[in-house]
Amino acid sequence: MPEQERVDFNFYWNESMLDENSATKNPGGDFENGGVDYNNNLIPWCKGNSISVDQTTLKEPRDLISLLVTNYKNGLYKLDSGLIRNIGGRPPILDHTSGVNFNDIKEKLRTEPFARMTRKGNLGAGQVHPRYFRLEKILQILLVDAHISLFSTESTLHSGQASIIKKIRIDAKNGGIATKQSQLYICNELHNGKNRNCHIRLSRKKGWELYIRDRFGSPSSLKGFVPGNMSSEGQMAEPKTMRYDLHTVFAECIARSFSARGEWGRNQSKIQRKISDMAIDGDGTTISLDDYYITYSQNSAAHMADYFLQRSIGNLSSANFELLEVDGSDPKSWKVAVDPDLIRWRGRSRDRERER
Repeated sequence: MPEQERVDFNFYWNESMLDENSATKNPGGDFENGGVDYNNNLIPWCKGNSISVDQTTLKEPRDLISLLVTNYKNGLYKLDSGLIRNIGGRPPILDHTSGVNFNDIKEKLRTEPFARMTRKGNLGAGQVHPRYFRLEKILQILLVDAHISLFSTESTLHSGQASIIKKIRIDAKNGGIATKQSQLYICNELHNGKNRNCHIRLSRKKGWELYIRDRFGSPSSLKGFVPGNMSSEGQMAEPKTMRYDLHTVFAECIARSFSARGEWGRNQSKIQRKISDMAIDGDGTTISLDDYYITYSQNSAAHMADYFLQRSIGNLSSANFELLEVDGSDPKSWKVAVDPDLIRWRGRSRDRERER
C-alpha cells in the first residue's frame, strides 16, 4: 500500500499544483486567480498517510526532505527580502545554498560514505555505509518523479540528469535501484562535484516553490503583500494557506514504500481504511463507538483505540476522531465522528482502486 500511496501522491500533486498546460499555479490559495486547492486531494492524502511509527526508522528520508524544504525556504527568504544582489544586470536567482550538497548529506547521516578512496576519487571504490544506499534510493525516487533536480554547479542543471534517470529506470526493471556501489549515481555526482557546488534542489517546475510559499509565506488575505511572500513579515502572517507539513508525511510514505523489513504502520493503515469504509457505507460521517473499538480489537490493536481518539490534539496532520453523544439516547450511547478529510481520502482511494 505505501508504494501505491506514493504513486497516488504524485497524481494528486500534479493535479493540484499544475494547470492544464503543466504550468505551476499561483500561491495563496486564491482559486479565482488560479491558486491551489489543497483541501480537495493533498490534505486528505496527508491525513490518510500520517501513520504513528517509530520515528527513528524514518530519520533519513524525513531529515533529507526537511533539509531540502528548509534550504529552499531560506533561499526564497533572501530573494524576497532583497538579500540576493543583481549580478551583471540580471535578476537575482536562487543558488546552490537553496539546495543540498554532498557535505550536507554527510553531516545529516553523521558518517563517512566509504572506507577508502581511489586516486581518482570514485565513490564506489571503498566499503559504502548502508545509510548511503538507503539515501540513494530516496534520491533516485525523487529524481525519477521530478521532485528534485540535479545541478552540476551553482545554478546550472546537470547535463547528465536524463542519462541518470534512464539508468535508474533500467535498474528498477532489472531487480532494484541502488543495490550495489555502481548504482549510487546521485551520491557519486554530488561527491565528485562537491568543489564546484554540485547539489540537488527541489523542482520549481514540479510546484515545490509554490508549496513552500503556501506553507510558510504570506496568505492571500494579508494586505500589502503578494500571496506567498517569504520575507520576515510574510512568514509571520497567519493563518497559512497550507497548514500541514505535507512534505514530512511524503517523506514517511517514501520510507515505508521500500522498507526491506515490511510495511511500517500497516495495521494502522488497515484500521483507518476499515473505519472510513464503515463511515462511507453508513451515514457518511460517523460510526458507532462499539464498531470503533471492535475494529481495533479485531486487528490486535485494542490498546491503540483510546490513543487515536486523542492523537490529533498533538499532531495536526493526523486524522481526527471525535467522541459524540447520540442525541436522545437512553441509556446514553456514543458514536465516533470520523475526520472528513480521512473519509475524503478513502473515497478517492477507492475510486483509484476501481480505476486501476
